[in-house]
Amino acid sequence: MKGFMRTIILPALNGDCILVEFQLSHYILIDGGYVDTYENYLLPTLKEIESRGGKLDVVVVTHIDGDHISGIIRLLEEMPIGIGDVWYNGYRHIQSVAVTTEEKETFVHRNICKECQAEKPKPISAKQGCTLSALIAKNGVSWNTPAKGNTIMAPLSFPLGNANAIIHVLSPNNEDIKALESFWKKRLIKDRLLKKAHSEEFWDDAYEFSLSKDMPGFHFHEKKVSKNHDLLKLCKETYEPDGSASNGSSISFVIETEGKRVLFLGDSHAETVMTSLKALYGEENAPYHFDAVKLSHHGSYNNNSPELFSLLVADKWLVSTNGDKYNHPDMPTLAHIITKDKGRKIYFNYDLPICEELSDELYHKDFNFEIITPKGKSGIQIEI
Repeated sequence: MKGFMRTIILPALNGDCILVEFQLSHYILIDGGYVDTYENYLLPTLKEIESRGGKLDVVVVTHIDGDHISGIIRLLEEMPIGIGDVWYNGYRHIQSVAVTTEEKETFVHRNICKECQAEKPKPISAKQGCTLSALIAKNGVSWNTPAKGNTIMAPLSFPLGNANAIIHVLSPNNEDIKALESFWKKRLIKDRLLKKAHSEEFWDDAYEFSLSKDMPGFHFHEKKVSKNHDLLKLCKETYEPDGSASNGSSISFVIETEGKRVLFLGDSHAETVMTSLKALYGEENAPYHFDAVKLSHHGSYNNNSPELFSLLVADKWLVSTNGDKYNHPDMPTLAHIITKDKGRKIYFNYDLPICEELSDELYHKDFNFEIITPKGKSGIQIEI
């Protein structure tokens, strides 16, 4: 008999804030969305958990981006609930030369924050991201414990504390970390920060500031879809992989617990995920079944390739976005889900125009699928 698991995708605008509950008393928080996400939705939920004597087993900061870390920064500033461990790859986890760590009282360097504010307004990750590594250290929260304080990267499998669960890290891999380091060094030179570094804490700040400005090198521009047979055509659209080093560094993982298996893809690159899945479960055993899959990068076609979909079979597919910025999710991504298997359920944390369009009966003459949207404005809850 399968156990209990619930996933709550909170309203995080074009970002991610996902709370996973399993075995009725264990919680994993994956990213924190924006500050508004934290204050209006996440904080009340955490207070309720804390009032019952609960805590967050793990807080996963998948990668540096304002739509993922801003709420986490506020969480670490306020600490309204106990946190068992934080998984986050900061500056110290990507450098090729080890740095001697020293306990210091000053964690936030005003000089880097001034750099963040010197030009036009930037996302909150650029302005406040310089405090993330500092806040983890300042609060004395365990950091990357499964990797013994080192980089969380694939291949890595481990039991989750005292919970009856196994975690399999799929990304980033060593190549992704090297690509991130190379990108970061180039940004330091461009931002004229290279000569200003004085200490490890400064490097933490500079790392978060620089990576917050990384953008995907390519974005799929979809065409208007008006008939259901167009879905099959969309499955043949040319796939171009995401070129963002920051997204490539995203922590993605599988959680296995009490007969359930769920895949959380963050903003990861499909190529790394495919390599890890084949190594983990055996290429000869593909496709791999999951009870649920949270799509990478808000359903971007640049992060969810046709080849990746060929490896996955899932009952439920999860989408986190309000459609802003890049009009995610991309239709070819949804087309691959809808046309591949019967009875698939796609969950959205916002009621998007594409949800209404796909509810048209024309799409359901040839394909058996269900679009599920929130009933209110507090996101969506999925029993897995």
